[in-house]
Amino acid sequence: MSPLLEWLLIGWSLLAVCWWGIATGLVFRGRYQSLGRSGQKTEITGRNPATLSIFKPIAGLQGGVPTPPLIAALESFINQMDERAEMLLGIEDGDAEKWQPVIEQWRRKFPRAELKPVVAPRPTRFLSPKVSWFHVLADLASGELWMWSDSDIVAPPGLLDTMRRELADGQTGMVTCPYVVRRVDNDPMMLEALFANMEFYPGVLFCRRTGPVRFGLGAAMMFPAARFRERARWETLGARMADDNALGRALAPVRISEATLETLASESSWRDAVQHYLRWQKTVRWCEPAGYAGQIIILPVLGWLLAALTHPGSAAAWLGLVATMQIEVLAASMVFWLVGCEAWSWLVVSSWSLVLRPLAWLACWMPWPVVFRSQNRKWWSLYRSVPLESTQ
Repeated sequence: MSPLLEWLLIGWSLLAVCWWGIATGLVFRGRYQSLGRSGQKTEITGRNPATLSIFKPIAGLQGGVPTPPLIAALESFINQMDERAEMLLGIEDGDAEKWQPVIEQWRRKFPRAELKPVVAPRPTRFLSPKVSWFHVLADLASGELWMWSDSDIVAPPGLLDTMRRELADGQTGMVTCPYVVRRVDNDPMMLEALFANMEFYPGVLFCRRTGPVRFGLGAAMMFPAARFRERARWETLGARMADDNALGRALAPVRISEATLETLASESSWRDAVQHYLRWQKTVRWCEPAGYAGQIIILPVLGWLLAALTHPGSAAAWLGLVATMQIEVLAASMVFWLVGCEAWSWLVVSSWSLVLRPLAWLACWMPWPVVFRSQNRKWWSLYRSVPLESTQ
């Protein structure tokens, strides 16, 4: 390997080291701010806070029962509701009996919370089941503000008050929240945690420091109902893979909230975990191609890997590859500790750094589809998809 190539790769690695230092600092600051706000009630000055409708479409249980983590995630929102908030729960008709005792328990435990379970067959008005559910729930929503949020999201204390305050500045069209993974029960779930905690979360925190953005994050999006009716089109959202990104563009400017949420990792097999990881990557590539292309700056492992494969006798190439990979492993260990994710697998993180992450970046520029199992669809672009059955 030539000295020039070696120095270029070293410089490339130094750029990545700078980013991981910035990323760790951003996550540390976010953790410090979150700890400082934990348990503190956010005051909203002026008139009474606007009425709020929280949309929570719940995925079908597929013959199972509501799990304790899912119940706890929903309850983390319910226990923050006051008399000016309501929650609309979209429940598939086959699951109604299983959810009824849970809902009755919530009503006894949180008498101020207005819960509106909506039991119906899985809506199919649009390609996106989630947007189809939102469309059904919107007819029953009475709040001045709407909050769209996935069912597997855990809310930190004070979330609803924080987002209401952030939206009340008169300049923001929507408030959205970043999220992390904190609970990992098996090695495949580590891939979800690595993407959310390492590739997604620091980047969103960086965007938050630069000002308003033009995207939304499905974990939580709060916006005035009137603004939605004026600017958003159900047909556009329902026909698109990344409906949260499209909603953010329609309602911009979007403010990234100070609050960080938690999403529940769900994949228990390597096949599903890799498909989920690739879908996340490809979705970012489709939604923000310029930003995704810029990630090459922090992918020096790709350069060292190519150098090692083309110069197998070069000790410098292999040493640089191992050193750069270990820097990323160290950064991952720091970020995981800061976000509160205690699970750890050196083998999984090393494989992610050495193989999966760089090769996924390259592969995402190729014309291949992603599998979205909860939608039972295979997507070839943000707007082009086919049912999974037609591909089998």
